[in-house]
Amino acid sequence: MMNKQLLTAFVMVVSVVINAQKLQLTEAATEYKNNFSKSWMAQPDQLPKNKAILLKAKNAIDESYGKQMATPSLPAKLLTKMYYYRGMIYLDYLMMAAMDKEILADVESMGEESLNDAAFGSLKKCIELDVKNQWKSYINKRLEGFRAMMFNTGAEMFNQKNYESAYDAFEGAVKIYDVLSKPDTLAMINAAAAAENLKNYDDAYNFYKMCSENNYGKGSEMYQHMLICLYSKKNIDRELCLKIVEEGKSKYPGDYGLSIEEYNLWLNLGEPEKANEAIQNALKLNPKNILLQYNVGILFDKLCTKAIEEKDLHKAIDNFRKAVSSYNKVIEIDSLYLDGSAYYLIGRLHVYIASEIKSSNNFEGEQYQKENDRADNLLIEAYPILERQVKYFPQSKDPLRVLKIIYAQLSMDEDYARIKKLLEN
Repeated sequence: MMNKQLLTAFVMVVSVVINAQKLQLTEAATEYKNNFSKSWMAQPDQLPKNKAILLKAKNAIDESYGKQMATPSLPAKLLTKMYYYRGMIYLDYLMMAAMDKEILADVESMGEESLNDAAFGSLKKCIELDVKNQWKSYINKRLEGFRAMMFNTGAEMFNQKNYESAYDAFEGAVKIYDVLSKPDTLAMINAAAAAENLKNYDDAYNFYKMCSENNYGKGSEMYQHMLICLYSKKNIDRELCLKIVEEGKSKYPGDYGLSIEEYNLWLNLGEPEKANEAIQNALKLNPKNILLQYNVGILFDKLCTKAIEEKDLHKAIDNFRKAVSSYNKVIEIDSLYLDGSAYYLIGRLHVYIASEIKSSNNFEGEQYQKENDRADNLLIEAYPILERQVKYFPQSKDPLRVLKIIYAQLSMDEDYARIKKLLEN
């Protein structure tokens, strides 16, 4: 059993610690509440004076907090008060760092996690402990003001294309509202946009995800943004991408925009067959979309090239026909779309396949001639199509170059000379 003298000594030690913490807490509160100007930002000439007061308050609250962490002894009421002043003092300290190099250096040395804990973590803890609602209204009013200031600063920086500062400000606005248990979706979406402009795709993804979790945006919009961020990275996380696709499809079945981004994802992953499945789904939802039809043509164009590289002429010809069919649908919708480039792509593909047929023609006699004729017929089909683009866009060099090849191979000397002259001019 503890003897009487030892017990008395123990009580005295604890009493001294508590009294010291009370004194430091009182000093911090007095300096901050009575001497520090809350409108210090509007008083630049008073900055040295307000800085000195704030530093004194900060040193006192740091000592009080440090002793509480080492020897928890403050009663609930004083503990709540300590967290209130710690959070408020550090909020102003963070803001003053933008105007004072000495404070900025100290803030940077503390690290983001420590700063967040000191400012936002303390205020959140105060709200949690404030069962009598003594401090909540003060915190709410102050943070609403800070949030508005942070958001407006972020918007101004974004308009100036200072995306790094804009991101910091919007992220700060999100953290401020988090203290009040409010999701600031407007700050989140702007933080995501700023991060994306900085090519900081991890942070952009996280903020788009937060927006999605808070039901911000129309339809699958946030899932589309998340996918764009993921496949824009140098190293694509395939599993995470597929997870987002499946989540999006489950939540928004048959969504057109999501199908487009799934198509882009598969293209970026180098899987054109799966990209084709995705874009076909998108086409079912919007069959008259010319850009989709054009991209289907491009996709089968790539699959045709891939098949030729794999020495599979039969598959190449199948994809060639599908590509030409899609390009023809583009022409049906708008014959002059993208400077009539669908005409050129059809003609180029004809020449490409004709060349492959001739180079792989290992037959003899009648079969050899038959294959050669098949290749020449492709060239004969191609040149009227290319001439149409030349008619509409005479300054376009690409169709002229392909026509020159065709007329040379078909021995059409007059047309060859005409095209050659056009190219020279």
